[in-house]
Amino acid sequence: MSTTSEAIPSDKPSTLIRISKVGVRTILTPNASLGYQNIEELATVLNDCSRQPKAEVILDCKSVKFLDSAVLELLVRAHHDLSGNGGVLKIIGLNENGRDILYATRLINILNVFKDIHEAIRHNP
Repeated sequence: MSTTSEAIPSDKPSTLIRISKVGVRTILTPNASLGYQNIEELATVLNDCSRQPKAEVILDCKSVKFLDSAVLELLVRAHHDLSGNGGVLKIIGLNENGRDILYATRLINILNVFKDIHEAIRHNP
């Protein structure tokens, strides 16, 4: 399995999110917490990914300390957009706070959340 960095087409290079390709999977790794202040960059990248048929996007949240409601809304929208085009959004590496938010909002029942990348890759929707 080879790992290559490949930018998803957009107007400017990403400063918040590292984008890499592992096989057919696109892995997005934010380097900071996600909130309404920086949601635009994540929204652009997810939107670009959702235009690709059967895209598998893995959002690695290991550096994300918190998620606000704007990001939760974006994740739900991206989940629906990707699944509507035959793709999938998988979220990995959430800390306890992030998992608690998803449980409290019951989004844990909608979104595909996994402990780590190995578990996410093994799971076929």
